[in-house]
Amino acid sequence: MEINKENLINLFRDCNVKYFDGKLPEPDIRVSHSRTRLGYFTCRFSRHGLSGIQALKVLSGQIHIPGKVRDQRIGISDYYLMTDDQVEDVMAHEMIHYSIAYTGLKDSAPHGIVFRGMMDAFNRKFGRHISVITQTKNWQPRAAQRPSSYLVLGLRMKDGTFFLSSVNPSYAADLERRLSSLRNVDAHWWVRTTDDYFRSFPRVRSLRGRLVSEAVFNSKMVCPNKNQ
Repeated sequence: MEINKENLINLFRDCNVKYFDGKLPEPDIRVSHSRTRLGYFTCRFSRHGLSGIQALKVLSGQIHIPGKVRDQRIGISDYYLMTDDQVEDVMAHEMIHYSIAYTGLKDSAPHGIVFRGMMDAFNRKFGRHISVITQTKNWQPRAAQRPSSYLVLGLRMKDGTFFLSSVNPSYAADLERRLSSLRNVDAHWWVRTTDDYFRSFPRVRSLRGRLVSEAVFNSKMVCPNKNQ
């Protein structure tokens, strides 16, 4: 499924009939581009017609008032390549949040007893795979991502050991100044690279690095500009 506003609106309408008997008013549907959040639901609670005590309880999250939600919004991310079933699971997840808010049910937590009960019921009855948290570690982005660029500092120590660091560029000048005072450093090099080898390296702000072999060091520090 192409994740666009029209397709998501149609998916919401299908899910509304299938899972909620068509009882949820249609919210504002948005396409997001988030890498870390596949979907979201937001709304406001109208205080019009509520007593002062009720309004305070709504604002504090102690109660929900059926039919008093407004500005409902559901967003689904288009960042990852997802199957139609995966997109529907995300939509159903957010619609459970919507249903709980709209019907005025009080849950023990954002993904509390009520949420999990509805989720488990849908999974059993409809063969769905709705979950509280979806692991996206091995998912592929929908669009090819530009390779990251790394500023790499290579250190050759006087004891014959070698270190590599991925440096936060904002701190490079400061680290260069500090290197001149270190007596145990034999030589150092700076290299700008897109080598995916450095993806797992933290971008450091201080003089700390990863111990590597001489062979790895030489293979990664291609055509270095030597600084001693």
